[in-house]
Order: sequence, then structure tokens, then C-alpha cells
Amino acid sequence: MADLTRLLVDLRAVCHPTARDRGIGRYTLGLVRGLHDVGAPVVGLYSTEEEAAMVGSRVSGLTLEPLHPQTLRRHAVDGAWYLATQLMLHPLPLDPVPAIVTHAGMPVAAVMYDVTPERHPQRYQVRPQARAQVVLRGMLARTLDALLAISDFAANTAADELHFPRDRIVTIGAGVEPGFAPPADDPWPRLARVLAPSPRGTVVAVVGGDERKNVARLIQAWGRLPRSTRDGHRLALAGAGDPDVIARWREWAAAEGLTDQEWIATGAVSDEEMIALHQAAVLAVMPSTEEGFGLPVLEAAVCGIPVIASAVSSLPEVLDHRAAEFDPFDVDSISAAIDRALTDETHRSDLLTAAAQAAARWTWEAAARKTVAALCRIEPRLPSRPRPLPVSIAVAGAFDDSPPGRALTALTDALRDSGEGYSVHLLVDTSATVEPTRGGQGRSPVRAAGRSLPLSQFDHVVACPSPGTSGTAALAQWPGVQTLPAEFLDLDPATGARRLVAWLTSTR
Repeated sequence: MADLTRLLVDLRAVCHPTARDRGIGRYTLGLVRGLHDVGAPVVGLYSTEEEAAMVGSRVSGLTLEPLHPQTLRRHAVDGAWYLATQLMLHPLPLDPVPAIVTHAGMPVAAVMYDVTPERHPQRYQVRPQARAQVVLRGMLARTLDALLAISDFAANTAADELHFPRDRIVTIGAGVEPGFAPPADDPWPRLARVLAPSPRGTVVAVVGGDERKNVARLIQAWGRLPRSTRDGHRLALAGAGDPDVIARWREWAAAEGLTDQEWIATGAVSDEEMIALHQAAVLAVMPSTEEGFGLPVLEAAVCGIPVIASAVSSLPEVLDHRAAEFDPFDVDSISAAIDRALTDETHRSDLLTAAAQAAARWTWEAAARKTVAALCRIEPRLPSRPRPLPVSIAVAGAFDDSPPGRALTALTDALRDSGEGYSVHLLVDTSATVEPTRGGQGRSPVRAAGRSLPLSQFDHVVACPSPGTSGTAALAQWPGVQTLPAEFLDLDPATGARRLVAWLTSTR
């Protein structure tokens, strides 16, 4: 078993447009906090100051460094791993494993959340773009050294769908945010915006508009409860803010004859409101037909309320208690499970015990320890041999037939041919012409900078604006981008290349 000397964790998910304050962003924060708390040699990698500030405010004392070649040079040592957290984001980011990580020869593990799009192509791969995303994700996943799954269900289905070696997949689990806990005060004032107090007991279900959340059967099951049970309780559907989704739920509820006193859709809720909702509830129900983990089950358990959940996918793993399960495809099974959990005090006590045990079992510290143990045990597919990263320079400008364009091309050619091993990437600006931009190895449109081409993978980014090159002029205003001194283009190319390197070194 090898020692884990460094673990570089990708933090970019915390501010990703489709992950910020949601599942993958939250999971990334929780896991990196757990790794820090157990003393793992973790370094958080960020691409923006916003990411650094968010993580720094949530995980005090965590070592944070920019995702940059210099960072890789310091930390790509024997026994070091890179942990990709964005592999399962949708849409798939274009660089979940940055090129500099590959060039440095680091072994890579990725967090495996679920393979739902792969398992249900008729639902999630209808558009060609979605299908392409799934194919690309699978191809990338098969190049990795290890997958860290959030459940055994996620591990087994990932092995099947991605054709990934099962012995290289380890289940590490999950945890919850620190605010989830039994109430220390009256939670109702924190719910004033979304839910009024009621003499009826509140049953909470954290759901959404996706078909696998199984809301239609849950509403039907609520309508089939014995009148004595339904009169004393109301169902609160939480988490979805889409008016069209809520309107559909209202149609289903009306079809069951449910009144506004018997059920409510809270709409989107804040973190504090979600915690308060669990603390105020008398029961939590998770009716999903498929989840990678089913975090709302654990969040409810940690808040100290009884929880019941579907008997499929990952959900039985969370509570690990057969009496808490029901068949999510059988409306009568759901209804009977809700009724028993609300009216049978012995059963409720049993559910509370199971919830307490789950809360103790699934923690970020436990997930972090399993992560460290897995990366110490699993050998990289290729012998671990950190490689030195060449100095990488991106140069933006008009590489055309104008005198400045020819001079810039000669300069960058001389830089490549200098024998010093520089990696040179051209950011081609054709905004002054009607010619299309030719892409290729070491050559991208300037408009790709900071989009499909992250600038963080370069040691230096140099802009050489010329008349009409609006893309290069705009890039020159970016923080960290340096404007090439015009006199370098007047020198012979070899001399200009030497002067450019000396200038970049002196201004770093």
C-alpha cells in the first residue's frame, strides 16, 4: 500500500452554473471539508477568486492554490493524485481533467455520482447534443485510474454502463451540510416565507420535476390514506421552483380530491428553510425510483425525524433498514408505508433508531477516510512517474499575411524551435478579415480563450493587438494577460524569442 502524499481536488464545481449550491457543488465542498478535517494532504484547486473565496469561507484553513502549471510543478510528486469532481456534470465541462494534469503524469480519480443518462437514454439522450455528452463522458471515464462512487448502486451501474473495471471503483458515500441537525429552537419562524404553521403534522418530500422523482404516485398514495390519517397531516412537496411543474402537481392533486389544507408545494427553498422544514416535519418520504445516493434521506435522518424511502437503487443503502422501505412503483405500498409511519408509535421509534444509525454512519469524515484508503490501495494504471511540465505560452494575435502577422508567426516559430522545450499555443484572431479560423494542434480561435480553452493551463498568456483584431484587444484587458511589446516584432525572430522569454520571466 503506497502513501498518499498529495491530493489535488478540483474545486471548480462550487461555482459551475449547473452545480453551484446544488448536488455536485455541495458534494465537492463537503468532501473537501472532510478531507481537511481528517488531516489528508489535500490542496484545493481553483480557477477564479470567487471559487477561492467561497471555499475559503466554508472550509477554514484549507490550502487553496490556483489551477496553474506552477501549482502542478510543486505538487505532482510520487504518491500524488488529482481528484476530478466535475466528470458527471451536465452539460459536461470541457476540461474535467485539465491537460496540465495529464502532461504532469498524475494519476486521476473522479467522483462517480450516477450514470442515470446512460441508464435511461430514451429520457436523457433525446437531443443529439445530450447523446454526444454521454459518449464523451464515457470515453473520458475509461481513461481514469479510479472512480470514487457515492453508493454501491452508483459503483455497480457505473461499472456496467461505462465498462470500467469494478475493482477500480470504491464506494466512499456522502455526508450532509453542517446546518442539518435536530432543532435547537422553534423552526417555524424560519419557514414564514414558504409554509405557515398548521395543527396538521407536516410530512416532507424533497422532490422535483424529473419523472424518476415519482411525484405522481406519491400524490396518489397521499389521496389513498385513511381519512383519519389524512385529516391530521399535510404533505409538503419541497424543492421545485418551476411553475409548470407545480401546476402539473396541482392537476394531479385535484384528480385525487386533495384540498389546499391537505398538501402544499413550497416552491424553491433556501438552505435555512430546507433545514427548518425537516426540523418541523413529523416524517420524511423519499419516493424516487432512482437516485445516486438520495441525500434528502440522510438530511432528514440527521435532523432527527423518521424517514421512509423507496426499496430501489441506492436508497436502501442509506437507511439500511427493511422496515423503512416501500415499493415505489406500487401506490398502495407507498400509502401503507406512510400510514404506518404516522400512526404506529412502535414503528416510528424503530424508524428513529434507524435514522440515528444512518446519521452516524454517513459523514464527510468517513467519506474522506475511505477516499484516502482507496487512493493508497489502488495502483495507477501506468507507473507513477511525475513528468516535468514545459513552460507553456499562449500568444494571441492576427497570424496572417500582413507584416505584423508574419512577424508574429516568425516569432512564435522561433520560440518553438529554440530547443528550450517551450509549449506554444496560438490564439488566432481573424476578426479583421472574413477568413474562418483554422483550428488544430496548438492552435485555437481567440474567442475560445477562457471558454473551451481554460487560460489557467498556461504559464503565460500574451496578447499582440493589431488594427482590427477586436478579440485580441479584448483579451488584453483580462487579468493576468500581458501585452507583447511591439519592439520584439522588429527584431530577428530568434532574438525576439529570447527577449520575449526574458521579459516574461522578469514580469511573472
